[in-house]
Parts: sequence; structure tokens; C-alpha cells
Amino acid sequence: MTASILVLAALVVLGWSLVRAHRDGRRRFRLAQFRPAAPFAGMLPADRDRERLVAELRALPDSPADIETRLRI
Repeated sequence: MTASILVLAALVVLGWSLVRAHRDGRRRFRLAQFRPAAPFAGMLPADRDRERLVAELRALPDSPADIETRLRI
């Protein structure tokens, strides 16, 4: 009986916090992150290609130190 009350209390607190976060606009997850067309795509910024490329080039063992200035993207 005590376990049931604790679980019920936990569910009530969770529901209350979800409703409050939804009303305040502070939701951690957006529905667009879980669309069925692309399940593992997530919400990634579109303008991060240059940073990704620089990180990949820096990982190469023979990359120069000033790789960012040499890119023409």
C-alpha cells in the first residue's frame, strides 16, 4: 500500500512539473525531435558544417595548426 502511494505521488509530481514547464515554455523536448520520418535526426543547427569540418581536419595526425585560416568555405 505504501509503495502504491509513493508511486502515485511520484506520478502526480511528474505530471505537475510537465504541465508547468509546458505553460512556461521551458520544455526540454520538442515534438519535432521525435517525428517518425527521421527518428534519429534530432534538432541540429544547420550552420555547423564548417565547425564539423575543422574538427575532422584537426583530428588528422598531419594537420597544420592554422587549419581554420586555410579553409575557403
